[in-house]
Amino acid sequence: MRKKFLFAYPSSPAARAASRQGKNWFFEVSTESPTLTWGVLIEKEIYSGKSKYQKIEIFDTKEFGRILALDGLVQLSTKYEFVYHQMLTHPAFLYHSNSRAAAKGAKRTSSSSLPSLLLRKSSVREEDKSSSTSKNILILGGGDGGVLREAVKYPVKEIFLVDMDKKVIDISKKYLSSVSGGAFQDKRLKIFNENALRFVKNYKNYFDIIINDLTDPNGHSLALWQARFYKDILGALKENGVAAFQTALLKEKFAKRTRKKLKQIFPFLKIHKAFVGCFPFNEHTFSFGSKKIDFDKISFKKIKERYKKFNLQALGYYSPEIHFSSAALPKDERS
Repeated sequence: MRKKFLFAYPSSPAARAASRQGKNWFFEVSTESPTLTWGVLIEKEIYSGKSKYQKIEIFDTKEFGRILALDGLVQLSTKYEFVYHQMLTHPAFLYHSNSRAAAKGAKRTSSSSLPSLLLRKSSVREEDKSSSTSKNILILGGGDGGVLREAVKYPVKEIFLVDMDKKVIDISKKYLSSVSGGAFQDKRLKIFNENALRFVKNYKNYFDIIINDLTDPNGHSLALWQARFYKDILGALKENGVAAFQTALLKEKFAKRTRKKLKQIFPFLKIHKAFVGCFPFNEHTFSFGSKKIDFDKISFKKIKERYKKFNLQALGYYSPEIHFSSAALPKDERS
């Protein structure tokens, strides 16, 4: 939501100057409290338009760098996105790394572009020929390319990215190229501009890692925050697979309900958190689920070994120390 600076008496020289110059401010209202908001001065508007699904805005700011907002909600800022994308991606890979491969003969149904009758009748039996470092990866959402940028750092076999809004991908490539860092050119990548809800149903015991980077529940994304979708994600995972979810802010009511659903669906669930500057209301949470992997049994020593194995020392935020400290939750969030 963008407005002129409307306060009766701007409290700082910069705010008063912006008001005189007629500059716009961007305000994001809390989805749970209409009386709570935060705002930032727009230095330059880069893009504003609509896709079939949502309003897309990109603008430059002094405090946060370049910001991407969808339907009035901030999705990332170039100054802080690395914290979010590293925390959503790397714990999943290091939790999974060196776990035993799933049983041979995992089933995958045919391409989702085939008629539904064929989908029901056909399946492909494939032997899991991948090693612990050669995985099938699925990214749900993530059209900005940030999770993809982190995922291509691993020697995976294939990466599927499913984002129904092709325009978000195209706009991000053009105006947010630093976020993807060239990852959209990776030959292992296949992009599907399809509904994630339907896409996931077509796969059974196929993916080693699934990363859910979907927008908060709003409009077309509401169905993607329901228990039935999480059950389909569980079904699409291999036995030793790991699913990662962005589960919004620590204290948001809908986020708490979401994490509760995930705990009921996944035999093993681990929650991590981090403060991401462009989401200033609270710490952001990242939840990781598995059928077979008991996350609590993976030691600091093992995470550190895997961290070094994949040469992740250059990461700006995530580290073995952050991995474990980020899982320390307040008492009221542990149940």
